[in-house]
Amino acid sequence: MNEIQARELIVKYSSDFTDRYTKGYGSIIIRVDNDTYLMSKPGLVLDTIKNSDIRLYDIKTGDAGKLLSSRRDINVMIFACTEPSALYSSTAKLMKPALYDLAGLVGQDVRVAEDTTSKQLLAALKNRSGCLVRGKGIFSVSDNMKDAVSIVKIIEKSIEAEMYGSKIGGIKHLTDEEAIRTNRIHNSMYSNVNSDGQVDFVNISQDEFKIRNDMIDCSHKLKYLGLFHGSWGNMSVRLNSQEMLITPSAMEYVNIRTEDIVKVDINTLEYEHIQRVPSSEFDLHAAIYRAHPEWNAIIRTHSHGLSVFAAAQAGFRISDPGLHAILGDVSASKHVEPHTPEFIDSVLTALENNSICVIANRGPIFCAENLDDASVMADAIEETACNMLGYGESLIKSDLPEDN
Repeated sequence: MNEIQARELIVKYSSDFTDRYTKGYGSIIIRVDNDTYLMSKPGLVLDTIKNSDIRLYDIKTGDAGKLLSSRRDINVMIFACTEPSALYSSTAKLMKPALYDLAGLVGQDVRVAEDTTSKQLLAALKNRSGCLVRGKGIFSVSDNMKDAVSIVKIIEKSIEAEMYGSKIGGIKHLTDEEAIRTNRIHNSMYSNVNSDGQVDFVNISQDEFKIRNDMIDCSHKLKYLGLFHGSWGNMSVRLNSQEMLITPSAMEYVNIRTEDIVKVDINTLEYEHIQRVPSSEFDLHAAIYRAHPEWNAIIRTHSHGLSVFAAAQAGFRISDPGLHAILGDVSASKHVEPHTPEFIDSVLTALENNSICVIANRGPIFCAENLDDASVMADAIEETACNMLGYGESLIKSDLPEDN
């Protein structure tokens, strides 16, 4: 990678830090070669970083250079400070995963570095891809930009679960065994999946071509709304009585093309292997279609507010009578470890009387007659969840007496 490419990468991925409720400040660092690295000015709003904000440094300069020199497996580092992360890291000793994504991406726990020196960060990052920095926020490392950003986002979501979860009965953490197993599965399932430059374009009908492109357009909309991030989230559409179309595994939505959408047999789960590998939850989508012929679209988001409910293994009642008549309540599935035979049954049980389910320790899933309805549901219910939890309100408690 040359300097120009590295600069473009920083600017491109800075937009992923746009959030409807939380503003992040910090810096993005990327290795250019064995001798130099780029770093954006510290303390900037992350989603506003411009090319002029980025400086080139000698690898022997600063703690960032020491980290890159010590860990040849690290090419990208991100420091991010949000109000929740600064407050939580001030007193935290260790953060255990309550969301499977945290265990998968980071490890069995998140440690705390007492400061930003290379010695402290290296100790906190041992066998981990992210850590907290005492009173300052989040630090992530990876060999690529996509994962480094995702690690910051999942740690931030997990912190929000810790801080807001008490409002709904408290969150339920994974056991160490579940976390270790999840990390191992994640590393084996997503390593180099769909990494080929492109797949051959298959001959499809005009109607199917439109559905595929509608799915891509919808994914971009959901990313803009903060409901999808990077390659997180998945969606499917029932194509006919036998087949569904589903998004591919581990591909960033900004890069998905028409031919990357995968056609899967709903009954046998078979798909042509000249296609991409489908989302890892394709068997769940197929099972829902088999059980509910009235639904033709499914969206699985990774949104912030509903992730808090997932960490708490809690649903909620939709109070609006009109919406309740259409959607039912937001149910919660029982805690069952993913990729087990019982997992799909737990979700189907939660969806028996409702079209929205919070999958325990994972996130929400929305089922509807069509893709437009499912995306509207996803946005509206996330907004409802965030309002219930108090997103957008300062977490800093004032010590000043109230006026009488």
